[in-house]
Amino acid sequence: MARHDGPCGGNRRGRLAGRSMLLGAVVAAAIGLSPAAAHADTWRTATSTAWGQTQSTASAAAQANARSALNSLAAQLGEVCTNVTSSASLQYTVPSGGGYVYGGTATGLCAPASPGPSYTVPRSATARGEGSTSTAATQNGAAAARAAILAAGADCSGYQTTGVTNVYTTPTGSWYIYDVTVSGLCVQ
Repeated sequence: MARHDGPCGGNRRGRLAGRSMLLGAVVAAAIGLSPAAAHADTWRTATSTAWGQTQSTASAAAQANARSALNSLAAQLGEVCTNVTSSASLQYTVPSGGGYVYGGTATGLCAPASPGPSYTVPRSATARGEGSTSTAATQNGAAAARAAILAAGADCSGYQTTGVTNVYTTPTGSWYIYDVTVSGLCVQ
């Protein structure tokens, strides 16, 4: 088989193999540096101590303090911990028998907290409200409009009343009817 040399003395197979290895190295580096790799679940541990008049109260308090310390650590890192276990061991007994000091340890599998919902879909609805005062009628209409928006948008926030129209008021002013328009942002 004839060998095909390039202008610089290298052959095609050698150049192809070199390029393939370079591509493989770039792909491996990209996978290793991806955000998913940086946010993998990890086991975390926190410790704390507590005093109590009985061994059981001191042990329970030390474990609760350790769990609290683990939750605090996770919150500082933007994480949430699951599968949390805790234990406690006696560290000191008051010589008079008046109390006990326990050390507690809590361990959990911690991972980045999931992002909150994204409220990007604008929605609005108009509903009729009735009441014995204009304020009550407006509030009833706004509540009905918010319910209609929520029914369509699953999860919504940022409600604003954008329109109020008087439909009817009794001549004596004892009953009011309003059409109320409400807008909000929803996740869908």
